[in-house]
Amino acid sequence: MIGNRNLSTTFERLTVDAIHRLTMFADYFQFVAMDVDSGDDFSALWTDEALERMVAVGSSAVSLGTLRNVDVEVEIHVVDELPKLPLAEYDHVAEGSFDTPTGSLAVMGCTGFLPDAYRVDVPPGSYQFLYLVRGVGSVTDESSPANDLYILYIARGEERPPTLIKHWKAAIQPELLP
Repeated sequence: MIGNRNLSTTFERLTVDAIHRLTMFADYFQFVAMDVDSGDDFSALWTDEALERMVAVGSSAVSLGTLRNVDVEVEIHVVDELPKLPLAEYDHVAEGSFDTPTGSLAVMGCTGFLPDAYRVDVPPGSYQFLYLVRGVGSVTDESSPANDLYILYIARGEERPPTLIKHWKAAIQPELLP
């Protein structure tokens, strides 16, 4: 009670959007975001369809393809809901879902050491993701410097199948394709 007034306060859990900017070693042209207890085997998940999407999805992990086999710039966005973004700003777009039973995501190169992995803590549960790639036109080969950027948005949501929305090969001139 303050003075002669009763104060009643209601606290609501507010989610604050978080952006994690990392330089990640994309060994074997990929990096992973996985629940720390994930048992997913990506050797079985990198199918022809996953290669086309540049995304291999397990039950509690996602492996994200890159165009270079060196350190790459990565952003992980933890948001309340997946954004609706103009596709013209991105070269490659895919979506899907995964679970994180522990709420502790490890983000690392596929040959990284789990205890040393960067951690992103989220409430345990099911998450949808949106994977975006831009700067494809700056990539000249697998190891030269470039301005490519790999962006992963995650938001709580129900399961959805992995889907390719836009392929990066459509974003560059046909004469530059391998």
